[in-house]
Amino acid sequence: PACLGRRRPHRPGLVVPPRRPSRAMRLTLELLQQAPQSLNPASQRQLLLRGCKIPVIENLGGTMDAYECIDFSDNDLIKVGNFPPLKRLGVLLLMNNRISRIAEDAFHPLPNLRSVILTGNKLEMLVDLEPLTKLATLERLSLLDNPVTKVKHYRPYMIFKCSKSLRILDFNRIKDKERKAAALLFAGDRGKKLIEEIAPPRLVGKEAMGGAAAEAKKAAPSPEVIERIKKAIAEAETIEEVTRLEKALKTGVLPDDLQSPDEKKVAAAPAAAPKAPAESVAAPAAEPKAAPPAKKEDGDAMKVDG
Repeated sequence: PACLGRRRPHRPGLVVPPRRPSRAMRLTLELLQQAPQSLNPASQRQLLLRGCKIPVIENLGGTMDAYECIDFSDNDLIKVGNFPPLKRLGVLLLMNNRISRIAEDAFHPLPNLRSVILTGNKLEMLVDLEPLTKLATLERLSLLDNPVTKVKHYRPYMIFKCSKSLRILDFNRIKDKERKAAALLFAGDRGKKLIEEIAPPRLVGKEAMGGAAAEAKKAAPSPEVIERIKKAIAEAETIEEVTRLEKALKTGVLPDDLQSPDEKKVAAAPAAAPKAPAESVAAPAAEPKAAPPAKKEDGDAMKVDG
């Protein structure tokens, strides 16, 4: 595979794309030792781990903190984190992975990290970018081709939240007027409310599990209902009846023909409740109408008699 630095025969006029491994590869010490190394255009010593289908960042302590740049592009990373202390590392290339999470303490062991390129990943929420905003040394950041860039006020939010050392966001230089506009947008109580609106905290742990459990509890049928439906399936005589009862078992809704009279009354009660207001509204219409005024013809007849 290309990630191990093996060269393929070259023929003039033939462009051969780099081969990717057929399955995921762990980031082992052996892979670190065999990976290509070079000097990049900025004269930084870099370790090339492109296209190795690496699923997890691990074992980077085996680099002995010898590189200013590590290239993880075109892998299968889902989460950024698990870095050992790497004081030399200044550039982290993470393009074209499947990254949707960044560990809260991901960058704590990287005190001199200045550039993070996350182009072409799956970060969706502004709150997921919080670890990036805490990087005091960050100068360049790219989140292009991530769903999060379409969130309202994404660029002003990142300019406001990140350190003032950030100079280039998504390959566009941050201007002074953008900093002033972002500071004005998120100033005061109004700004706090806006941040809560566009970057709500992600539910984790017991809160998320509790909410999911409550919804499942509401949707789940009682064991008694399940037993009654299973018994009906066992006694069914036609395929149509079996199919109907199997659908009822999946939805957890007891069919009408299996409900007792009391259950039918309970099910019908909510439907009958709204009728009461309609009758009360119609009641005033039944009031007797006022007697019509005397016809004008009677008055004229009286005048004739007189």
